[in-house]
Amino acid sequence: MTPPLSGPLSGVDGVLRVRKRRIADIVVILAVAVSFWLLIELGQGFTDPFDPEVAPESVSTDPAQLPAYAGRSLLRMFLALGASTVCALVVATAAARLPRAGRVILPALDVLQSVPVLGFLSVTIGLWLVLFPGTALGLELAAIFAIFTSQVWNMTFAYYQSLITQPRDLAEAAHTLRLTRWQRFWVLDAPHGAFPLVWNGMMSFGGGWFFLIASEVITVNHRTLALPGIGSYAAAAAERAEPGRLLLAASVMVMVILGVNVLFWRPLTAWAERFRTGDTNTAAPQRSLVLDLLRRSAVPQLLRRSWEPLGDLLDRVTRGFGLSDRPHRTSPRRRRAADIAFGLVVTGLLGWGLIAMLRFITAESGLEQFAVAAGLGVLTFARVIVLLILGTLVWVPVGVWIGLNPRVTRIAQPLVQVLASFPANFLFPFAALLLLSTGISLDIGGILLMSLGAQWYILFNVIAGAAAIPIDLRDAAQTMRLSRWMTWRQLLLPAVFGSWVTGALTAAGGAWNASIVAEIVSYGGTTLTAHGLGAYIADATRHGELGNVLVGVLVMSVCVVVLNRVLWRRLYALAESRYALN
Repeated sequence: MTPPLSGPLSGVDGVLRVRKRRIADIVVILAVAVSFWLLIELGQGFTDPFDPEVAPESVSTDPAQLPAYAGRSLLRMFLALGASTVCALVVATAAARLPRAGRVILPALDVLQSVPVLGFLSVTIGLWLVLFPGTALGLELAAIFAIFTSQVWNMTFAYYQSLITQPRDLAEAAHTLRLTRWQRFWVLDAPHGAFPLVWNGMMSFGGGWFFLIASEVITVNHRTLALPGIGSYAAAAAERAEPGRLLLAASVMVMVILGVNVLFWRPLTAWAERFRTGDTNTAAPQRSLVLDLLRRSAVPQLLRRSWEPLGDLLDRVTRGFGLSDRPHRTSPRRRRAADIAFGLVVTGLLGWGLIAMLRFITAESGLEQFAVAAGLGVLTFARVIVLLILGTLVWVPVGVWIGLNPRVTRIAQPLVQVLASFPANFLFPFAALLLLSTGISLDIGGILLMSLGAQWYILFNVIAGAAAIPIDLRDAAQTMRLSRWMTWRQLLLPAVFGSWVTGALTAAGGAWNASIVAEIVSYGGTTLTAHGLGAYIADATRHGELGNVLVGVLVMSVCVVVLNRVLWRRLYALAESRYALN
């Protein structure tokens, strides 16, 4: 008689495991093949001849075109995400590891993140069209760059924060093992920063959807340039007053967002859980069917092995750059002289750039435009404040209720992520139709339009803050029989204060950016305009007045930077010193 099989693949279980692995291999191979085919098909349009007179009216609103348009927009989003990831890794590493570079990079990032996306687009669109004349590649790169500027700053700060907060024992282990800079990056830096980078990348990716219409339909120098995409489809439907096509575009947008979350972000965030530091036993592990399928398949292992020779080659090459912890040995006097020279060069370059910009603005628009833009900035600032107040009063109680109920959290948190990712400007034409029918001025209705995309950041962060409240503190409040008001005052509000600051800061930045598209709204040939800095920048961009665009961007950047320094940093310090749960 034949002895029974033994081992992990014995009997029926072994047959089922082998069958599941084969099915997983087939599915993964088909998915990779389909992805490459779609990438080739969608990328062909990047080098097509480009008509410089293409307008939104020429974009087809045939529903049959929506899948291809959605694919083109999705490709731009992922290309921008890839560029943002590479930039975040390089820039944040330079800021954290090179002291002189950090003294320049961090203030520059603080200023650049305050510049509105449309400001980057208005200033650089001419450069992209000159570099790639006659083809759509220039305009495609301009659109990708606009989305890139909406994603990269948050990701860079997140990765930089992970680098400067690395546990000392891990750094000492890297020193003991004598890792090279390349080895330390792959063994310590990248894994330690993977979790915050993935989560902030997910939020930045969601925020990038908002700028699809602004990046796919560009008006500059009295010319309107349009790219095939779901954003330009929605703009064309609004221009032609086709509410049914607008609703169809919004429905496809929701499907795309859900598909990206299920197929990409959920498995990626579940995979990133393995890189969390500290005690994570109490955290409920995330699950993903896609990640389970990839882990069951042998294809990822084969791909990893195919990259090992290249990794070994890079490791041997980078050994010539020395160890990661070996500083350059220079005398204090030489180091001080180098710091002075570096500071003089940076100051000179900044001074030269500022003088050149002021000369250009003086010749094109006049310095008096700064006073006009500042006055309009006060009106936009008032709308931002009203938005934050109303968003706080509405969503803080809702967010605390969701965060304290695990069952509700599992249902509501993905829904809030989708709402935060959905581009609110898809709804602007319907809001314009509502304002036209009710006679409400856009000066007031603009607050609603700005809040459609910004308010969700408050809710999302408050949910996360409430869910992180330790159970023993909640039990203590019940044991002490605190009233509902005392529970809110002594426990809930202090516990979520830091999360609210993060959400309010993000919402304020999003509201400033959204003001450019929310203070001028069109539907069916009718245009509503509000008085504000966003409308000032949008109108200057439309008429090709680069001097006024620079004035508006500078004033908005100064407003955001001053608010960050005066208000938000103090609130962060208060949250860390007085309301921290540690």
